[in-house]
Amino acid sequence: MTKKRYIIYGREGCPYCSFTQDFCAASDLPVVYLDYTNHTDALKDCMDFYKMKTVPVILENDLTTGHTRLVGGYTDLLDFLK
Repeated sequence: MTKKRYIIYGREGCPYCSFTQDFCAASDLPVVYLDYTNHTDALKDCMDFYKMKTVPVILENDLTTGHTRLVGGYTDLLDFLK
């Protein structure tokens, strides 16, 4: 069985970052939340790298292989897990 976790790049005050955290907690999904509230330049670099215009930036990380792929934002996560 493949073990996966979700890495979330976000910032304080973002409602979709909060929605994502709440959804993951309610779904018992393993999560690493990276709060970039005080590191806006690093957050912008992350958003640029993944070609995302908004936060959160959500990645799926396979703990067996180390492979990491972009899921997208909050609504992308909901669609991804359907």
